[in-house]
Amino acid sequence: MDQPYPDVPAELAEPFNLGHALGQAHAFSLVAGRCTAAQAGTLCRIREEKLYKPFTSDWREFCPKFLNISASQADRIIRLWKEFGPGIFELSQLTRVSEAIYRELEPLIRDGALHFNGEAIQLDPENARKIAAIVAELRRDYMPARQKHEPTIPELLDAIEKRGEALAAEFQELASQKCQGEDLARLELALNRVAAAFEQIQMSTFVR
Repeated sequence: MDQPYPDVPAELAEPFNLGHALGQAHAFSLVAGRCTAAQAGTLCRIREEKLYKPFTSDWREFCPKFLNISASQADRIIRLWKEFGPGIFELSQLTRVSEAIYRELEPLIRDGALHFNGEAIQLDPENARKIAAIVAELRRDYMPARQKHEPTIPELLDAIEKRGEALAAEFQELASQKCQGEDLARLELALNRVAAAFEQIQMSTFVR
């Protein structure tokens, strides 16, 4: 089969062809729960390694044109991939699950399986009905009990650290867009405000 994008180096052809095909099928739609782990990983690689450059220098132009999704949608998928890894996408292929719900279920997702009542149930299509039933049961019984649990300091710190890393990644992505003029000034102001807030916490807590 001829390569759809002959000007793209051969080593970049596969991720671009896949990305384009996924976009045409609207396969990145998290609302419909159809973005697979492999697709999310490919999307992350396209952005992080700037593999979109042969098409356009602007990531925000590339996403709607070649993937049929907005850059903000793509960035959200990449953020979920970085925060949760493949688990959230693997589970979403089998049953509808929101980001908040998955965050509660995450301790039970290990090595591509849902661990429940001493059983490791692989996140495979043949187990979809069973997994959907277990998730429904957990949402009804297990999760309300967890929500009543007062999180410990280490648990809170782990959650905050993940959000902090995600925030830093978002700032880094904006910086990589080569902001200019007013946008660059606003980016610098936002960074300074966030840095100042963290410095104030550090000074008031650790400096005696």
